[in-house]
Amino acid sequence: MTKIGILTGSLRKAAYSKKVANELANLLPVRMTPVFMEIAQLPLYNADLDDADLVPAWETFRQQLDDVDSLIIVTPEYNRGMTGALKNAFDVGSKRQNHWKNKAALVASSSPGTIGGFGANQQVRQVLVTLNVIPVQRPEVYLGHVNHLFDDQGLMTNPKTIAFLQTAINAFVSLQSRLKTPADKVAAPLMRYEPGRFYIRDEGGIVLAEIIFHDQQNKRIRITDVQVSELLREPETTDQLILRVLRFAQIHQLTIIPDADQARTFVTKHPKYRRWFTLGE
Repeated sequence: MTKIGILTGSLRKAAYSKKVANELANLLPVRMTPVFMEIAQLPLYNADLDDADLVPAWETFRQQLDDVDSLIIVTPEYNRGMTGALKNAFDVGSKRQNHWKNKAALVASSSPGTIGGFGANQQVRQVLVTLNVIPVQRPEVYLGHVNHLFDDQGLMTNPKTIAFLQTAINAFVSLQSRLKTPADKVAAPLMRYEPGRFYIRDEGGIVLAEIIFHDQQNKRIRITDVQVSELLREPETTDQLILRVLRFAQIHQLTIIPDADQARTFVTKHPKYRRWFTLGE
């Protein structure tokens, strides 16, 4: 599994940047595992403390950076720049040795205003160049009026915004692939997301595989249908569809009601995921 480190610049519990990060994590291919990296616990960098090994949290964070393959960084904008917490994380991770280097990165910024955190986004990109991190060039992700993009459960509902973020994730996956050796290369993701479904379609727009799920409120979703065309001769496709819904549920802390036969079979085959499912409803 390829590990993708995800950092958000805001420390606020209900931060919009965290909701955007959740959406980007949801759009990653199943073969890529999102690793949410907390930065709130990092004291302000001070070389004197570092020299004396007085801050274990710094070393833990550096080890996390070493363990991930690439990065997704989501920042709000404070006074036309990134947050102090995010800049401090960059400083901590660059000391003793550069733990950021040679990674691909997708940078996204958000703001309730119209320009979508442009200043913070560009500031982050400037720092990444210094750290020898390779950011996605296009598309640039600036999400304006972010306070109108999510419903009461923190889920993004606008199909056009979701499609745009999927384009950004596809570019990120492609860049990450090119930075690896040929043996490690991964194909661009084929699976798409819209509210209530994941699906795969061919170049002509024909849907080859699809999983449908519905919001049941009370932090539950219900899988009602799973369809895989005979033209898609990959026996693991059904599992991949269910795993995408499972990740969606894990990110948003939801429970799955597996109405579809394939979903119930999946739970039987993979008991390690049983705690995310509610049977008998």
